Amino acid sequence: MQQLSLFEVVNTLPVEYCPGFLSSTEADAILAHCKNLQWQQNEIRMLGKPLQVPRLECMYGKPGASYLYSNSVTLDAHPWTYELISLRDRITAFCSHKFDIVIGNRYRNGQDSIGWHSDDEPSMGYRPAITSISLGACRKFSIKPKVKGSKATHFWLEHGSLLLMLPGCQEGYVHQLPKVDNCFLERINLTFRPYGRLK
Repeated sequence: MQQLSLFEVVNTLPVEYCPGFLSSTEADAILAHCKNLQWQQNEIRMLGKPLQVPRLECMYGKPGASYLYSNSVTLDAHPWTYELISLRDRITAFCSHKFDIVIGNRYRNGQDSIGWHSDDEPSMGYRPAITSISLGACRKFSIKPKVKGSKATHFWLEHGSLLLMLPGCQEGYVHQLPKVDNCFLERINLTFRPYGRLK
């Protein structure tokens, strides 16, 4: 796999990466708050068979928002917490993109993961910008173009970092968080997204 420095990644891919977006103290506080969110273990259907999603999930945000992925898993929005809406507003001030929901993924150890995919569900509207906040264990993030034979670029998402996937990223690229050996700490990922916007 192709491996680039963070500077090169930002300049060759439709993403922007900001390590240390949250201070260590701020990131620790948000991580502690997120551990008490309403996590759920979902099932996804693969080849007609039910399988447990290899991570825990939750969604907060816009009243009535419902998010369907893979035609088999539905997440319904819980009301914003003070901490999550404050973080959302801080991210919007930083990157100038507005967000209506946040989806949480809780990776309990290195064996929890998410495979190659794009976040291109119609409920997010046209060419969405998505911001990811990483909390806890540092995990590898991989991204590659939707072109057969393309090489993947990967780098490590640090505690308190922000990764912005710019408009057009979901249409042209896929990404994943693969399994890793010898990781016994958990990671919580918060992805702030638009919902129900045409533009």
